[in-house]
Amino acid sequence: MKILVTGGAGYIGSIMTRQLLDAGYGAIVYDNLTNGYQDTVDKRATFVKGDLLDKELVASTLGSHTIQAVLHFGGLISVGESMRDPGKYFTNNVSGTVNLLEAMVNQNAKFIIFSSTAGVYGNPQSIPIKENHPANPTSVYGESKLMIEKILSWYDQIHEIKSVSLRYFNAAGASLDGVLGERHKEETHIIPLAIQSVLSKSSFSLYGTDYDTPDGTCIRDYIHVEDLCHAHLMVLEQSLSHKISAVYNIGTGRGYSNKEILDTVEQISGKKLTVRTESRRPGDPSQLIADPSKITNELGWTPKHSDLPTIIQSAWDFHRKPGISS
Repeated sequence: MKILVTGGAGYIGSIMTRQLLDAGYGAIVYDNLTNGYQDTVDKRATFVKGDLLDKELVASTLGSHTIQAVLHFGGLISVGESMRDPGKYFTNNVSGTVNLLEAMVNQNAKFIIFSSTAGVYGNPQSIPIKENHPANPTSVYGESKLMIEKILSWYDQIHEIKSVSLRYFNAAGASLDGVLGERHKEETHIIPLAIQSVLSKSSFSLYGTDYDTPDGTCIRDYIHVEDLCHAHLMVLEQSLSHKISAVYNIGTGRGYSNKEILDTVEQISGKKLTVRTESRRPGDPSQLIADPSKITNELGWTPKHSDLPTIIQSAWDFHRKPGISS
């Protein structure tokens, strides 16, 4: 069975591709390499360098392979950039997905797993956040993901393309063997930034220490990337046979504060961080914690590697490799 993985040269997509191949699936990786790296693509996969805005190439890629399902990671993910350049995000994320769906219609590919985000919820009205929490994005990035979820529901209704949208909380860590991890060309995530600060002996900017939390810093729900990809694999295996559409949170239900992150980076690295306290970033909620009980109850998924020491140890092992954090 062949699976198309859009964005398969990126952080999550590359680890997902390897899990697919290890599980016996064939993988076609489609990536424009804007934020991905071809050397992260498993050599067992077929690689197509292409952009989802290239309608003809998207169509020909699906047409030349017998694709049973699509795992859709291809998209821009920076909240800050989306607020500076909304057109870029709506064009890339939304129009690119429509091109992909049209190609699926034409090639009779009937199932897609979509990489969505907890950003669709906006500022939470209650913690932990359930899937029925009101969707009120506070960024163009989150809005683009919510628009895609709505588009998917219409393609299900009209073309019977089943979809599962997975609303990630904070994907983190690296593959447990240290081979694959975060290599964003413009890094914005706290764990790799803290590790880079340790390795480069530079200061780390901590945004906000006056939140309504026990230590005054933001609290977030972190999910190890291996657990995240395993959730996709379980959804793929169960949804292909049951032919359902659904939305699931992917998180742990437990939050860690920014200070806990920095303390753990120091413990694992054996180095002291130089922390520079900055004012809050606009729009950052005090807490974002998932209620993952729906996917646990319906599919039996539970995270196995998402404790903070495992997440940071795996990231530390990856970023210490030559050329990664230089």
